[in-house]
Amino acid sequence: MKVFLSTPPGRTSEKWPPLGLLYLSACIRRDRPDDEVHVVDAFCRDMSTESLLEMLRSLSPDIIGLNCSTHTFRETIDAMERISLALPDAILILGGYHATFTAERILRNYPFIDYIIKGEAEHAIVQLLDCIDGGGDPYQVDGISFVKDDVYLERPLTIIKDLDSLPMVDRSELGDLEYGYRHQGIPLTFGRFTTVISSRGCPYDCSFCSCSLFSQRRWRARSPENVVRELESLYRDGYRTVVLVDDNFTQDRERAIRICDLIVGKGIRMSIYCEGRVNKADPELMRMMKRAGFEVIFFGTESASPHVLDYYNKKVRTEQIVEAVNNAKDAGMMVITSFIMGAPVETEEDLERTVSFIRQLRPHAVEINVLDYVVGTRIWTERESSGEVGPEDWKTNHRAHEYQDGLSQAVLQSFVDKGYDAYIGSWRCMDGYREFLRLLVKNRTARRLVSRNILNREVWGMVSQKKKVN
Repeated sequence: MKVFLSTPPGRTSEKWPPLGLLYLSACIRRDRPDDEVHVVDAFCRDMSTESLLEMLRSLSPDIIGLNCSTHTFRETIDAMERISLALPDAILILGGYHATFTAERILRNYPFIDYIIKGEAEHAIVQLLDCIDGGGDPYQVDGISFVKDDVYLERPLTIIKDLDSLPMVDRSELGDLEYGYRHQGIPLTFGRFTTVISSRGCPYDCSFCSCSLFSQRRWRARSPENVVRELESLYRDGYRTVVLVDDNFTQDRERAIRICDLIVGKGIRMSIYCEGRVNKADPELMRMMKRAGFEVIFFGTESASPHVLDYYNKKVRTEQIVEAVNNAKDAGMMVITSFIMGAPVETEEDLERTVSFIRQLRPHAVEINVLDYVVGTRIWTERESSGEVGPEDWKTNHRAHEYQDGLSQAVLQSFVDKGYDAYIGSWRCMDGYREFLRLLVKNRTARRLVSRNILNREVWGMVSQKKKVN
């Protein structure tokens, strides 16, 4: 059969390879070598639905699979409806986080979609293709959902337990698309760039995050040897910047150290970015990671108020946040922190405390977001159970102020702006200048960031604009 896998049409400046689709393709190619598989990253290619349709008409595939998040759901559904009209004989499959959590609603509302695969689909996609090819019962497929004779049928979502059993992905399937990440015109990745996933899932249960439900709170890891084998191959192929897209790379300290030892031992010199938890960022681990090329680390810090952290079920203390940021800085890593504003238990005093905390931490970069209510999170489920969620609200994400009294949209936005001002202001002092110079000495990614943007008009325009505001 001819199988076409794609991201939804759209536009983005955050161009990261669709690893999920590449893993599906790798499993199909391994287990069904006679199938013809095409992988297209329509989203990162900034493709319109019409251009995607044109490609599909020329290929005329038997199977068309798309993935979607809550943020891309409407565009995905629009594209799949048009695809169903243009290629009525093709079988349409949908996957991803949003499809996993709203499978019955999607299949009831959009009957042109034939199947939804919930959870991690590497094994299930092969099972489904075998079923379609041989006329078997689709109900035997892991994680499947579909409607037959107006009856909704489903199997529980699935996760892959043995990640080492998955084949290595082939990034050449994506063609000549150059991946990388830019923010407001500022390049943040350098050299040939890609992503790698060394573990899946998360054992924690943060109330704003859907990962725990999607992964059944089971953290699973590839062996250090398996991970470094892929990094070594990428290094030989000329890749120089890698983002590990794990939810928590530092979950298993000894495994992380073993990966670092192998990277150093094999002479792999890459700039590696990752995400860690502040309660798993001791000084020795941070130093080992920096030595192995981990130049940038992201911490989800969320708030400076203990009761807000408790509401989010973060299981961390503000003292741990300070310690983790300082440990990573001392090791010479660039530190990115993220904060969320708008929890139902949060007051303006709490937001002021978070703004002051940002100034105190002085991270190298900061993300400040208003709380999203997203399908698959505990926050969403609680609001839906209380009847506050509208009948069509599941189709997109919603900001906190839409569902709660107290902190208005204007107030939240004003504190987001204050947070960014505090971040920039924290560096405009002698201690900030000294720390910045130390970072340039220790961190090659920081040096590249400065050298590539020293003449970037957009960067200086942003700085000038901030000065006017201040």
